[in-house]
Amino acid sequence: MPIHVKDGTAIGSQSRCVSCEHSHILRGYRESEEVTFCFYASLMVVPFKIRECSNYSDKTRPSWEQMEELAIEIRATPTLKSAGFRTGPESEREVDKEEVATR
Repeated sequence: MPIHVKDGTAIGSQSRCVSCEHSHILRGYRESEEVTFCFYASLMVVPFKIRECSNYSDKTRPSWEQMEELAIEIRATPTLKSAGFRTGPESEREVDKEEVATR
């Protein structure tokens, strides 16, 4: 019979600090040999694995300057037709001219 625990503690999950740019992690050879430092506002030792952090900043995400360097500039090609819907008496005249031209 399987056992189901609702809202239980996750086992073996990775700390949020591993991918944060404000953290410095020192690991030994054993799983218990790990020290995490947070440098967000000042030096703080983190005594346990973090699940959520309000000051988390992903170090794998590119900065705004890096995204601007990678961006491709797209220039709109000029067209002879105006954009949008035509309304009013001018549009009816243009439709009549197009019908005459196609006949």
